[in-house]
Amino acid sequence: MISFQKASKLGIASEDVNLKENSDKQKKFLVRNDCSQETIDDIRRHYGNVVFSEPLDADEFDRSIQKIYKNKSIIDDEEMISLGDTISLEEATQSLLSKTSIENNSDDAPIIQMLNSIIAQSLAKGASDIHFEPNEESFDIKMRLDGNIINVLSLRSEIASRLISRIKILGQINISERRLPQDGRVTFKLGKQIIDVRISTLPTGSGERVVMRILGKQNQLIKLDKLQMPEIIYKNFKSQVRKPHGLVLVTGPTGSGKTTTLYSAIDSISNLGLNIMTIEDPIEISFPGISQTQVNLKLGLNFAEGLKAILRQDPDVIMVGEIRDPETASVALRASITGHLVLSTLHTNTTYGAISRLRDLGVDPYMISSSLNSVIAQRLLRKYCLNCRDESINLGGNSSDQLFKLKGCEQCDYSGLQGRIAIFDYLNINSELKNKISDGDLLSKEDNIHEKSNLSTEANSLVKNNVIPKFEAVRMTMNDNE
Repeated sequence: MISFQKASKLGIASEDVNLKENSDKQKKFLVRNDCSQETIDDIRRHYGNVVFSEPLDADEFDRSIQKIYKNKSIIDDEEMISLGDTISLEEATQSLLSKTSIENNSDDAPIIQMLNSIIAQSLAKGASDIHFEPNEESFDIKMRLDGNIINVLSLRSEIASRLISRIKILGQINISERRLPQDGRVTFKLGKQIIDVRISTLPTGSGERVVMRILGKQNQLIKLDKLQMPEIIYKNFKSQVRKPHGLVLVTGPTGSGKTTTLYSAIDSISNLGLNIMTIEDPIEISFPGISQTQVNLKLGLNFAEGLKAILRQDPDVIMVGEIRDPETASVALRASITGHLVLSTLHTNTTYGAISRLRDLGVDPYMISSSLNSVIAQRLLRKYCLNCRDESINLGGNSSDQLFKLKGCEQCDYSGLQGRIAIFDYLNINSELKNKISDGDLLSKEDNIHEKSNLSTEANSLVKNNVIPKFEAVRMTMNDNE
């Protein structure tokens, strides 16, 4: 039996985790595209009657083996990194900063305890990223919670190299290379949950900076009716994603929840007997019964090429992770007028700005008018911490347009903010607007005003209801005037 970590390292795994060498049964192995021929030959010698899959890209292979090993509950406990027995962050800090530990650089136990405690606390709090930032006088460790960067602790600068070396070892990154950016990954086990962590290093003037991106735990599927859309937007959007063809766009800046909305839309139609296929970068949530393809630029598989291949697979619904170049825009819009429903995201601030962006990408106005069904724009706004909200409001939270530091409390890590709420803006492309788009006219906020909401109005309503501070409303909707 090949353990999880060996399968991940070698790039080869059996679909049957209870595999026996002396069995006459044909054995199927999944193969990653960088698996060596020597490894394949060894498997063939050991198991005899074997068949190998087509080479899979790294992300697809990793998702497949996580499903196999997680379902069978035989993760190799000796090779997986367990976070179950971590000590508190305070205890780990005291141990690391003790005189014996500082003087004995060969003792890795305090460093291992510290890193495990940092990761365990980040997972417990629901952080999406952990930052390790060396400075001239200190080594700062931070985490991102609900979009906020929270300071966790500051250590002595001489500890930075030891902790970062430990991270690089876990991610199988070259620890001697400090001049170039590097990437790696590591898998942790917390109870029965497998947590994938991507590691990125970057050389700076004060030393190597590291960010650990936690995948899986924060990327949980939200049902469409739980996205807190206004009722009229929810009904319109739900209707649009059930149409047989056309283009539905979700717009907004990075980190505004666009992909979450698309996943929710796909989930709402996944049981309707449709062939749903996606091309994504990266695949954030795996859907049973839906074919998901990962972009791989190193192998020449971009959004446009992936979309062209999907169109030869008899799809009903296609999700394109992002329309970011003229070729992808052209293929996506042509697909949407040839009997396919296409769902995608676009980096623009408003609903009506999506039309301008498509024109900037070289799409002809008549193509836009023929294909575009509707556009949603959205934002994620940081909410007051309920425990210290009154104090934050008294400090000017509901009156100041300028970003300032709220006092906060222990419950919100002294940020004054906890959790986020989504606001939405909807534009239905009716026949009147289709004619205007086809004529080459630009849309403005005044067009179709009765069939769309307004991000600024939604945000200001949340301020009046003491849900978010005013500076958050201003900050997140200040470009709502494209």
